[in-house]
Amino acid sequence: MSGEQLLVVVVADDLRDRIVDTLIGLDDISGFTLSDVEGYSREHQGLSLREQVAGHRGMARFEVIHEPAQQGALVDALAAACGTAEVRYWLMPLAAAGRLRASDHGS
Repeated sequence: MSGEQLLVVVVADDLRDRIVDTLIGLDDISGFTLSDVEGYSREHQGLSLREQVAGHRGMARFEVIHEPAQQGALVDALAAACGTAEVRYWLMPLAAAGRLRASDHGS
């Protein structure tokens, strides 16, 4: 086990910049991954007419690898950035993490 964790946060597009700014401002976080995703749900309240017709909503998925000791401050900072918006997140332990380079793997 690497001892690190992966935090995944999925937010509405209108929160994207606020979350980016929050993560960049955290000294203990060295980086993160941001992807465009489509969120599907049986609940359609809050969706625009276009999103209702399409059946999904454009969202942003953030992935942050961090040490367990950083979890509380990281989640608290993101919660503050989200304000009153309801945001889904999940946390997973990492079995392994590192960087791939051919010189390190005999290729």
